[in-house]
Amino acid sequence: MNDEQSSRLAVAFARETARSTTARLCAACVEVLAVTGAGITIMGGGQAGPICVSDRNVSALEDLQFAMGQGPCPDAFVSGVPVHAPSLDTTATMKWPSFVTLARESGIGAVFAYPLIAAGTRVGVLTIYQHDEGQLTKEQHDDSIALAEVLTETVLSLQDDAPPGTLAPGLADAVEYRAEIYQASGMIAVQLSIPALEALLRIRAHAFANDQTVAETAALIVARRLRLPNDHQPETEV
Repeated sequence: MNDEQSSRLAVAFARETARSTTARLCAACVEVLAVTGAGITIMGGGQAGPICVSDRNVSALEDLQFAMGQGPCPDAFVSGVPVHAPSLDTTATMKWPSFVTLARESGIGAVFAYPLIAAGTRVGVLTIYQHDEGQLTKEQHDDSIALAEVLTETVLSLQDDAPPGTLAPGLADAVEYRAEIYQASGMIAVQLSIPALEALLRIRAHAFANDQTVAETAALIVARRLRLPNDHQPETEV
């Protein structure tokens, strides 16, 4: 990372993290890299999950990758090297069918995942989304690598005061929020005998139609106060 990169990234993250521990990290990534969207996922161990997303479409894609273990993000984490999908073509579809389907429906044409690594230990992944197909510019690629280094240090610094085996409060809140969504989608998948992807989409559709957040809908499902309908029965809330 050169001095110019370090300065730009430091300024962006100082401004964004001052507003919120994790929620603004993805906004900083989008600003610095000049891309369509971004998601950051903590991976490995028992406490893991997306900690921030830049918008609703990215949220759905990050949730899907983490819940199903399919997509550029899990591949980058397992391999420890960046995974580029400049075109969601036949090759990408064969590797990640559900992810590519949802990405195309969300207007995403290219995805790039960069692992967060410190001293050989993988912490998570920064995933970058673009509407248009095509590779990142050299500057965007170099900045993404530098940004992954900064994000790794940011996550580790947030963890400094957390008890062993636990996540720092800001990270834990984000992961717990996601965990309830995964639990709810699992319940709906079993109840309706549908794939996990469809269950996630139904939860998001219900939330949108009823002016709720996805977290609010998921909480109702987990508490067994809401059961989504199959194609022939009305939904019920108790």
